[in-house]
Amino acid sequence: MRRKCASRAALRRARERRRQRRRLARRPSAMVRALTAAALALPGLARPAAADSPPTQARSDYHYSRYAEDAVESKKVAAGSERDRYEIDIHQFRFETGISDRVGFNIDITHEAMSGATPWYVTPGPNGTPVQVMTQATIEEARTDALLAGDYYFDRGKATLSGGVSSENDYLAFNGGLGGERQFNDKNTTLSAGIGASFDRITPEDTNKYPTRPHRENKQTYDVYLAASQVLGSATIVQTSVKYQLGTGYLSDPYKLAYVAGTPETDERPDLRNQISWLTRFRHHFRSAKASVHLAWYQTLFDRFLLVPSARYYSQSQAEFYAPYFTAPRGDGYRSSDYRLSPYGAYAFGIKAELPFEVWSLNWALTAAYDRYVSGADLALQKVDVENPGLVSYNLFTVGVTGRF
Repeated sequence: MRRKCASRAALRRARERRRQRRRLARRPSAMVRALTAAALALPGLARPAAADSPPTQARSDYHYSRYAEDAVESKKVAAGSERDRYEIDIHQFRFETGISDRVGFNIDITHEAMSGATPWYVTPGPNGTPVQVMTQATIEEARTDALLAGDYYFDRGKATLSGGVSSENDYLAFNGGLGGERQFNDKNTTLSAGIGASFDRITPEDTNKYPTRPHRENKQTYDVYLAASQVLGSATIVQTSVKYQLGTGYLSDPYKLAYVAGTPETDERPDLRNQISWLTRFRHHFRSAKASVHLAWYQTLFDRFLLVPSARYYSQSQAEFYAPYFTAPRGDGYRSSDYRLSPYGAYAFGIKAELPFEVWSLNWALTAAYDRYVSGADLALQKVDVENPGLVSYNLFTVGVTGRF
C-alpha cells in the first residue's frame, strides 16, 4: 500500500493495454485489428467487432516490467533524507481459453516486488521553499493480484462475470464485476455496460513506532459504465464511454503526514469521493500505409512487425484540502501534502514493438516496450505558484511473450 498511486496507475494502464491487444487477436478482419489495436484501454469501452464465441485456441501471456522512479533532486529534498525512490519488478501471467461453444474463461496473475523510499511529508525550507522529507528507511514489500473472469456468449453479444483478490503486506482487497455487450445493425453498432465493486482492508504497519497511524481501516469503491461503438465505414470507427466511480470509507494515506504549524500531522481526507470520466475516440485505418491513426501512429512493417509510438499530456488543479505545508490548521480538519493532489502537468511518450512468428506449428509473438513519464508544475495548463517537491517521473520497460496453442 505504501507505493504511490502514480505507480499503481502506470502499471494498471499497461495491464489494460495488454488486455485490449489480447482481445484483438480473436478478430478475423485485418482492417478492424489495425483500427482497434490503436486503443488505449478504458474499462468498459465497447469493441467494434466483438467475438460472438469463445476463443478456439488457448492463449498464454507472460510479461516482465521494470518500473523505476527518478531520484529526487538534491535541492528539493530535506537534509538527511533519502533521494532514491521506488523500483518495482512486475511479473504478469495470463491464460485464456474456451471450454465450450458458449463459454470461455481467463485468469490473470500479477506479482510485484517493490523497494525504495517514498515521499513522507513536506516542510518549509530556505525562504519558505518546500522541501521533501522521504521515508526514513528503504521499504521492501510485495503484492500479488489474481483475477478470474468468465464469458458467456450469445448470438450477438456476451455477458462477463469477474472476481479477484489483491494482497499486500498491509492491504487486502476483494473485487468483482458484471458486464455485458450487445451488437446491432449487422454488428456495426455495439453497446456495453457493466458494474463493479472493490472492498479493501487496510492494516498499516509500524503502528507501535507511529501511534497516530490507524490500526485497521476499510474502504469501498463502486463503478458503473456505459459505452458504445459505431463502424462508420470500411476503415473508420468512433467510440464513446462514460464511467462513474464512488469511493467511500478511509480515503486518506496512513503513511503520509502533513506539516501543520510546525508539527507533522496525519493525512486527513474526506471519506467520500465522486469521479466521472468521459472518453470519445475516433480511429481511421490507412490501407495503403498499413497503419492506423489514434493520437499515435500504429505502423505495420514487412507485413508482420508492429511498431507503436504513443504520446500523452495531462494537467490538473489542486485538491481543495491540499497545500505543500500549512501555517495553521484548516477549519474542516482536512489536510494533505500528497503530491498526487497538487497542481501539476505531465507528459508521457513511449514506443512498443511486436513481432509474431511460428515455431512447432504454434503461433507466438514477442513484445518490447518503453514508456517515459515526466511531471512538473511548469507543465500545467494553469500557473502554479509553488511546486510540490515530491512530483514523480519514471521509466517503464516491458518485455513479453505470447503463445497460442
